[in-house]
Amino acid sequence: MYAPRAKFERIYIVSPIKVAIIFLMILHCLFLLIALLTSFWIQTKFGHYGPLFSCENHPNWKHSFISSITVKCLFGQSHYRSHLLWMPITAIVMIVSFIFTLIAILSSTLSFIKQSFSLRRFFWLCTILLLLIVFLLDSFVIIFIPLSHHQQIYYLQWAYGIHCGATLFISVSLITAILTCNTDDIQYIEAIDESSIDK
Repeated sequence: MYAPRAKFERIYIVSPIKVAIIFLMILHCLFLLIALLTSFWIQTKFGHYGPLFSCENHPNWKHSFISSITVKCLFGQSHYRSHLLWMPITAIVMIVSFIFTLIAILSSTLSFIKQSFSLRRFFWLCTILLLLIVFLLDSFVIIFIPLSHHQQIYYLQWAYGIHCGATLFISVSLITAILTCNTDDIQYIEAIDESSIDK
């Protein structure tokens, strides 16, 4: 009777860290949608504005006095306010950022299901590149909006903070993806070769 021989079995385990990266990218998309669909980005004396919507205060005059103020919201910018050119630029950048994040989610998912190590590494490197582009786009929005209002009094609203949170999510995803780019999810475990057992 011979002792059973040991063999090594290859198993594929998806890293929880990489799953967390995808979860952060999904949160990024959700925060972008919330911020994109509201006008509470910038508050000025004329109203509050966002990338897609603007709401302005319109006084109602009665006998040379303001009787009430009506807030009128519309899609896009007011035609007679040239300082609102930041709105379409920000909207385009955010939509591109959203699309690139969706592609990054798809690329990272493909890096899980591929059997070849070279293919998994290729898709993960593509994910890192896409995350870098998204981070640069989001950072541009964070810097661009205050710069476009430097000549007037303004107040940043909660949607700007939501976008900052989305940028934080994508920056953490980018850093973590870079740190895990050289790790492989394939592990080898020791098992007993059943064919060597003497029956």
